[in-house]
Amino acid sequence: MKSTLLSFLMLFILFSCNKDEEIQTAEAEFAVSGKFLAPNDTDPIPNAKVSAYVNNELVNQTLTDAEGKFTISLNRGNFHLVLNKGKFKTEKDITVEDDMTLESYKIETLPNIGVVTGSFDNIESVLYSIGLFNPVTGDPLFDIIEGNAFTRMANTGHKHALHRSHQSNRTQNNPLLNPNTTFHFGDLMADPALLASYDIIFLNCGLNESLESNSSVLTDYVNNGGVLYATDWAAGYLEDITNSGANYITPLDPEKSGNSLTTTATILDGTLSDWLLLNFGISVDDTVVIDEFLPAWQVVDSYDSATTISWLSGEVNYDDATNTAVTATKDLAFTFIHGNGAVLYSSFHTENNEADFSDVDRIMEFLVFEMSDIE
Repeated sequence: MKSTLLSFLMLFILFSCNKDEEIQTAEAEFAVSGKFLAPNDTDPIPNAKVSAYVNNELVNQTLTDAEGKFTISLNRGNFHLVLNKGKFKTEKDITVEDDMTLESYKIETLPNIGVVTGSFDNIESVLYSIGLFNPVTGDPLFDIIEGNAFTRMANTGHKHALHRSHQSNRTQNNPLLNPNTTFHFGDLMADPALLASYDIIFLNCGLNESLESNSSVLTDYVNNGGVLYATDWAAGYLEDITNSGANYITPLDPEKSGNSLTTTATILDGTLSDWLLLNFGISVDDTVVIDEFLPAWQVVDSYDSATTISWLSGEVNYDDATNTAVTATKDLAFTFIHGNGAVLYSSFHTENNEADFSDVDRIMEFLVFEMSDIE
């Protein structure tokens, strides 16, 4: 009897120890590391949100660093991992049993994007190089809307990317980046529902400026959650949203009076500087050469630091209202939130006919992802 009782006690103690060990292991946290990349599977995405869920309940969250790397602490088990930079996202199911390094994940879910063509800016080339294209056909995964013709084409039903319209007068290395919708910028500005179907709208510098008086439709678009990109001469389309320059940014009068073609700009954001340096070897001492100005470009005179982020500033030349030459340090690129949406404005812009990324293109790549991060 004593032998049986002793055996029972031994089994109970052994079982209890094993059970405690299992609970202890289950409570231990493991380091799960990975990397988040642009759709081109190469360029790192900084300050992206990495969230782990169990049964739709958030259990932990972290951010990627300047190299797109992250480490998140998780218990043993199955998790639904969501990685997103604003409107750009990917989702993965993972099983954690120990410390582990995940494969690099690239953005797989894209926002609905419309690019309005211009004579001088070429943001569509940057989007394409980021990887926003069909890998089989090469077709861009965004709409390209003619920005200098306002006559509606036949058979339009406001459907996206139905067929190629006539080619733009811009120089393009990739013929797939010619306008590919059956409607034009004028149609877009006249149809709030069509405009609202896009998560992000890009207004290239050099588009037709005759619709600036209707810029209130863009204010409504942003206020309702849209994201708007505008560069240089497209500043007039921000007239309503900035309350004629009283809010956010104040364009210099006279307009288009900037005449310096290059500046060594100071990078005002540490993440942007680190991203450029660590991934591309670009920024030195938190500076970068900006050399994509038009001979007559729109200077921003001032901005509201309480509502607006300035990303870069540099010494530039311009003519004041008395036609006197001035040299001064001016801020050059801005983002701000308006209502439920956001705006990016830059006095400089991308190259128009270079196939490879320039330093300026890299800055625009960073800001494309950053301006969508309004959640």
